[in-house]
Amino acid sequence: MVCLFLIVYCFPCIYNYGMELSKPEQHSPKTTTPIDEVLPSDLLSEDEEVIFAIKPSLWTIAFLSFRTVVVCTAVAGAVIFLESLVSLGYWGGYLLQGCLAAVLIRIGFAFLQWVSRSYVLTDKRVIRIRGVFTIDVFQCALLRIQNTFLVLTLPQRVLRLGNIAFTTAGTGEVEAIWRHVKNPLKIHNQLIRAINAASNKPSTDVQESNNLVP
Repeated sequence: MVCLFLIVYCFPCIYNYGMELSKPEQHSPKTTTPIDEVLPSDLLSEDEEVIFAIKPSLWTIAFLSFRTVVVCTAVAGAVIFLESLVSLGYWGGYLLQGCLAAVLIRIGFAFLQWVSRSYVLTDKRVIRIRGVFTIDVFQCALLRIQNTFLVLTLPQRVLRLGNIAFTTAGTGEVEAIWRHVKNPLKIHNQLIRAINAASNKPSTDVQESNNLVP
């Protein structure tokens, strides 16, 4: 159980660190993930430009499965402690196997949740895709975004991750969150620049009216 805990919670850090060392530095990449892997091509319009398409950090798996791992580890520790005092018979083995199965199932489902999550920023809108069994797609025009919030919890600051929340002009409430993104400050700055660019861009109706002026 301890070995499994170390593998699950240390592998993302080692993987991310290795990727950062092997990845060449790019000042303004157009996309950080191949767009075909995270977004259906028919979801974009022909004149829409993708600024970036990313996935959350692999640490998302650890965050999603943390509670289950802690609870099952505590139960397994209690079983082992009681086994040293009294004989639990077959029940002790069954409880330990149940804890291990619960951890493996939760980690496996967390991995599927990570695989299914994608965050996309285009020159017109933001998109969030998630869902293992039911696909949930959130998309909002940049002009309708009222505020963005960058939230960095203590564990996220240690791991250089962060959450980016969106409020829209329609409700004024947080409607979507990009969770556990790497380089959150850089991603947030790109998002702000895209919103400002969309706000300064003349609308299609204005452009058409200008074209009609002799």
